[in-house]
Amino acid sequence: MLSNGMIDAAKDNIAFNVEQIYPYVKNGAKLVGIEPSCVLGFLGDFGDLMEDEKKSSEIAQSTMLIEEFFLYALENNPDIVFENPPENQNAVLHGHCHQKALVGTEAAMKVLEHIPGLHASEVKSGCCGMAGSFGYLKDHYEISMQIGEETLFPQLRTEQEDTLVITEGVSCREQIEQGTGRKSKHLVQVIADYL
Repeated sequence: MLSNGMIDAAKDNIAFNVEQIYPYVKNGAKLVGIEPSCVLGFLGDFGDLMEDEKKSSEIAQSTMLIEEFFLYALENNPDIVFENPPENQNAVLHGHCHQKALVGTEAAMKVLEHIPGLHASEVKSGCCGMAGSFGYLKDHYEISMQIGEETLFPQLRTEQEDTLVITEGVSCREQIEQGTGRKSKHLVQVIADYL
């Protein structure tokens, strides 16, 4: 809604979500999510659009991406064992723009470092070109592809065919497949494969 200028509708939606989530956060719950653009709204835009700054601030302080949750669990629970680790598997992580702008990819990279036999590096790239719903629009397709061709697509094409491509944005995964023909996985899928 925000990326399409629907500010009033977004405010109503945010207010509804905050009212649903706040009682849980007030009682100590954490908000953990897998889609960076959705989850990180609670850290960024939502506070600017909410009338009740106290609630939005408390929710922001209790919000994290799934990799932050995983990292905490991996560093604080020695009983977690990767029972199905890969054997000498190369992987590259493409960070979602929202993720890179607000929290970075350090936690995701640290989670990947915990997986025995996985050799992960980060793709140094800009936006994949999809930019939320931007690239899904027919009139934006060509420019969306041109953005992907600036850094991301050429770098992924240099990777070996069996290199695992990881990205947490649903739009990033779609764009990578359209622009390079490569399938990519969310970090959650990678963890599930190897635990």
